[in-house]
Amino acid sequence: MRHNFYPTQGFKAKRFSTFWIIRFLCPLFFIAPIVLVKPSICLGSEIIVRLSGKIDYPGDFSLLSETIQLKKICFLGINAKGRIDKQFLDFISSHGPPEGDYQVAPPFPAEQWPVKSFNKGGALRLKIITGPGLEILKLSKKNGIAVHGRDFYPLLEDIINKTAMINFHNDSLFERLEKHWGPLRISNWDMGRLADTWVKMNRSPAHWKAKVIRVSPQEIKKLCQPPETKRTLD
Repeated sequence: MRHNFYPTQGFKAKRFSTFWIIRFLCPLFFIAPIVLVKPSICLGSEIIVRLSGKIDYPGDFSLLSETIQLKKICFLGINAKGRIDKQFLDFISSHGPPEGDYQVAPPFPAEQWPVKSFNKGGALRLKIITGPGLEILKLSKKNGIAVHGRDFYPLLEDIINKTAMINFHNDSLFERLEKHWGPLRISNWDMGRLADTWVKMNRSPAHWKAKVIRVSPQEIKKLCQPPETKRTLD
């Protein structure tokens, strides 16, 4: 009696092919989640400060990441109300913007600042690391720049009981800030937007890159003059 071996051989071939397919695909089940998982929203976050060197329209400020972008917050010039470091604006107007690479920094102990990190009503400090701005800031005895709003009152709510002392302490905090940093003022409305965005972007540890670059005065004036932004100077 003749026996037909072809079906058995076909079954072995299929089993052999299936074995190698499974052996090839199994590692993909472990690799795929690593490849396909979306990076943290804060990795590679960048701060860009553009300065024109003009005292009326000093420049703008942006926070950028892959998923969150806060673009072109305008710095206020010497015509704005409230606390403006006019001497620093005059200084960079004559010496040029302090271009270079910066890093986010906490307050210096000598500042005796009420909080240790940036939050609403405070100041975002950027310490210069490298670049031509090092020599420029050294002339003014500054360690970097600081983005701030009109009022520091939110930092003082748990410290001051007498409202009559608010202006005094506001002035005192600003004097400490401008002693160590080059203050660049934004409106209180923009400070609220900045603080809210900062919280969202720092829910996961962020690797921040920061830089200051020069921009043409015409571009900043076109962007930041009140008819364009539909805001009056704060």
